[in-house]
Amino acid sequence: MRLDDVRSLSIFDGLTDDQLGELLEGGTEVRIEPGVDLCREGEYAYFWWVLVDGAVDLIRHVGREGTVVARMDVPGRWAGGFRAWDEHGVYLATGRGVTDGRVLRVPAELLRRWINSWFPFGGHLIAGLYRTARSIESTARQRESLVRLGTLAAGLAHEINNPASAATRAVGVLETACQTMLSSVRELAVDEIAGVEVWAIDAV
Repeated sequence: MRLDDVRSLSIFDGLTDDQLGELLEGGTEVRIEPGVDLCREGEYAYFWWVLVDGAVDLIRHVGREGTVVARMDVPGRWAGGFRAWDEHGVYLATGRGVTDGRVLRVPAELLRRWINSWFPFGGHLIAGLYRTARSIESTARQRESLVRLGTLAAGLAHEINNPASAATRAVGVLETACQTMLSSVRELAVDEIAGVEVWAIDAV
């Protein structure tokens, strides 16, 4: 990739030709192919991806379905590289090619080194922003999990409650029948009926 390919990108405004040259020397040009993934959601963000031309969809999985949450189709848009600010940083979405084009792929380690050297204050701001975003993301995922767990528990309780109610009603009916039978036996005992008569009742 040549210097002229990236000099006009707004994200590199303020960088000298020497700095841009250093960036290109440490980076790699990667071709964009429709339908081919550049990076995948959840994997460690070892690289920073800067769009030079073409288009890339950013896809997140919600449940079992993938949803396009953004499209990189303006030169200079970027994604990933989060390990430059957080050793646990992962890609928040899958980058999938839409049209033919190119991206500049830069290792996150080099990106961190350059940021700390060229504009450390900006590096501190980005690191803080990323930690905040990751905390919000983690809290949101935990809340979604709790909501799903609560829904599952409510459904399970409902399913358990139905047979339990039926069993309770059956026990009540059985108890009433037993009380009626015992009462009848007591009445027969009071009347001092003969054994022959008991056998006759049982035969009925």
